[in-house]
This record gives sequence, C-alpha cells and structure tokens, in this order.
Amino acid sequence: MTKATLLILISMLVITSACTDTKEYSESETITVGIYPYMPPYQYYENDKLEGFEIELVSEIARRMNKQIEFVETDDKYGNYVAARSGTVDVSISAITKTASREKDSIYSELYMNSYSSLVCVDSKYSRLADFEGKKIGIVDDTVYVDHAESYKKSVDFEIVKYYNYYDLNSALLDGEVDGALADYFTCKYFMKNDDDLTIIENTDIHYFGMVSSIENEDLINNIDEVLMNMYNDGSYEKLRLKYFEIE
Repeated sequence: MTKATLLILISMLVITSACTDTKEYSESETITVGIYPYMPPYQYYENDKLEGFEIELVSEIARRMNKQIEFVETDDKYGNYVAARSGTVDVSISAITKTASREKDSIYSELYMNSYSSLVCVDSKYSRLADFEGKKIGIVDDTVYVDHAESYKKSVDFEIVKYYNYYDLNSALLDGEVDGALADYFTCKYFMKNDDDLTIIENTDIHYFGMVSSIENEDLINNIDEVLMNMYNDGSYEKLRLKYFEIE
C-alpha cells in the first residue's frame, strides 16, 4: 500500500466529516466495542493485555467523547461484524472491510485504514498465484478472504484450507501444512518481522476499513467521525499509525 493511497483516505475523511451534522450521543457512559483480538497489529493480546492499532484508536476516540469502553470479544471475525450489525455491541472493530452488501443492514464510520489481500509463502518457493496449481492455500474462516480464494479458484485449481485465526494460519504455513496463505497485508508484515522465511508474493484486492454499528446508531457513528476528523487534524492519528504500520 502506498502512502498516497492512505492520504486519499485521510482527505476523504476530513471532507466528509466536515459536512456532517454531529448529534450528541449521551445515552450511556459506556461504549461496548466488539473485538476479535487475533489479528495483529490491529488488535492482539500481549502479556494478557489488549494491544494494537485499533485498540488504541477506539480507546482515544472514547476518551475524547468522555466515554468508558467495555471490550466484548467475539468467537470469530465475522461474528464481530454480526454483533455490531445486530446491536449486541455498540460498535465493532477488527479491520472490518466495508462492502456494498454490508452497508445495506449496518452503518460504517468514515474509513480510517486500507490494506490488501496478500498471498504469502515460505522461502520464496512460488512467485505468482498460478504457481499454486494443485497446492494448498490457507485462509482464516469467515473472512472476505474466503470469497477471494473461491474467486481465484476459477482460474487456478488449488485446495482451500480454513483456520480459526491468523496465528493458527501462520503456524500452519511455517509447519508446511499449507503451501501458501491469503491474508491481510499488514498482518503478514507483522509475522514477517519474526520470520525472515516468509515472503509476500502478490498483493491483490484492496480493502477499506471502518468501525461498524447497527443502522440505529447513526448518532454514535457521527460522533466517532467527528473525533476521527479531529485526530487527523491534530496529528494524533498519524502518530498512532506510524507506531504500528510501515507505509511503503
């Protein structure tokens, strides 16, 4: 992902948020936030403490809104989206891709990050998707990567192997259970810091991320958007982004 791409997202956020009439969201002192803490560097556990870009981002947003946060962990990544859509939690985060179908029954904040679907392997054994003919590619179940993998199978005949989370997927790749993995670009980069054998072969589909809520929570999302705009303007978003991501 290029820095220019991210700057476009920032510009879109500032322009759109500046035109939004923010309503006061004061029904509760606490915001319940759905999380899927198995996707570093967005959110993860380190020494039993929640860490990650999205954890810090939503925590700072809540602080500026004078709200407390209650994190609610969901069983799987898609379940985190469903929890927000259904109103089980006020808002969900976990690099949730914005899609046209999801916008029909949920509401997104302004986009705060974008990334790619990345195809990764060990020791540069392969150089392109076509090289995986007859091989195994691992993905995390109940994610957009399932749809992407199914689409790629139309041109390349490989076996899809599903895993519960990105840690399991990374271990399977390193242990040789699968020949490649299809996952988020920045999550791949995170694991590559600890293992020089991993290589990103291709970056394919681009994803845009926003915080998700039920369609009844427009006031909350408007307030989140206003705080996001302020964080862009005062430089705090950029400082947080640079803490967790390497923008090439």
